[in-house]
Amino acid sequence: MDRIEIYTSKKKSVLLLFGALLFVVLGVWLFLNAENLTGWAGRNPLIPKGVGLAAVVFFGGCAVVATKRVLKTELAYIIDPTGLRFYPTRSNPLVLTWKDILGFEEVSIQGQQFFIIQVADPNFWVEQETRFFRRKMMQFNVSNYGSPFNTAAAGLDISHEELSRTLNSYLEKYGHGTPERV
Repeated sequence: MDRIEIYTSKKKSVLLLFGALLFVVLGVWLFLNAENLTGWAGRNPLIPKGVGLAAVVFFGGCAVVATKRVLKTELAYIIDPTGLRFYPTRSNPLVLTWKDILGFEEVSIQGQQFFIIQVADPNFWVEQETRFFRRKMMQFNVSNYGSPFNTAAAGLDISHEELSRTLNSYLEKYGHGTPERV
């Protein structure tokens, strides 16, 4: 088995972009027509204006991210005989060796399929994280799923089934031995 590079999906990013733009337009409409919406939220125009403004800000941000992904496909993961690399284009990619990975557990959350990446020492990885928000997300994942890592095929240029087969076949071939982080 060789090195496999998994990129973000342009097709899924275009769908995200259209959905985000639709919600931005609806947010603008809600903001501009707040006074005309009688009977909604106690007839206080500040509530629909606030909801409209929040929709524009949040989905506007989503549109910016989707536009970046449409214009430039990003490398999301590298799977090779040494392990699984997250964020390989960043200056400090996260590398899980196959010996660190105990297995993959499939979980469905709100109809979305995820793989929980079971590791030998979850707290080691949380302690290594220097970014506050990412560390908090990892702590949340450990407390709820027993592992700081999860992944999904959503947003990637690979199907859920193909990602499952690939991860499990690499783990079966290269994952023998004692975990490196105990």
